Amino acid sequence: MKEYISSFLEEKELAENSRLAYLYDLQQFAEVCQENISQAKLAIYQASLQEFKPTVQRRKLSAVNQFLFFLYEKNYLDRFYKLKASSVAKISQSKQPKKAEDTASLWHETVYPKGQLIALLILTLGLIPSEIALIRQENLDLSFQILTLENEKGKRIMNLPKELIPYLENQLVGTYLFDKKGQSYSRQWFFNRLSEFVTSIGHKTWTAQYLRDQYILAQLELGLSVDDLAKQLGLSSQMGLEKYR
Repeated sequence: MKEYISSFLEEKELAENSRLAYLYDLQQFAEVCQENISQAKLAIYQASLQEFKPTVQRRKLSAVNQFLFFLYEKNYLDRFYKLKASSVAKISQSKQPKKAEDTASLWHETVYPKGQLIALLILTLGLIPSEIALIRQENLDLSFQILTLENEKGKRIMNLPKELIPYLENQLVGTYLFDKKGQSYSRQWFFNRLSEFVTSIGHKTWTAQYLRDQYILAQLELGLSVDDLAKQLGLSSQMGLEKYR
């Protein structure tokens, strides 16, 4: 599919910044669908958009729908697919949960182990995909059940839940926990793998933000203060947690 993106862009009169935005959005779309556009792949892609602001979602949907029409018009597709903005908006506007929900299905056996581990790291440690992307093998001490995260804001030492250890052991290959020939994967790759997994277990609306919410709510229910939780999450202030009070 990626070979058609250049042809599509050549037919449009775009400023350089707009062309680059189209190219970036369509490459992300192609990464999800690969060579097989189907309703299932489109659902996975649409679920991955839930992490973006509504304005960004609309931009990406517009670019993809134009591209889908181009593919249909050029007979590269035998039918015209169209993504609807309403379904994304509906998910994005869902109410903030008040208490932790049942997420036991995340631990069940799956054919999407990478997406499952990403989901479990968010659920049990409150990590965000960009933090998960930077985890190296050397940051993990499975014997002592410790994960060390270090960035410009400082160092965080996190205790790993015992039940998470087997899932981590199965992923220990390469430099990074999720390794791409010695490099880390893109942020979008993590959202795609997560979307594949949660869609496969019938919970396509369980985004990275939803799972992080579950972690935060569970910690508050255990009696952790907002101040301590902010430090645990590596936040510079409590402001981002005010909505959970």
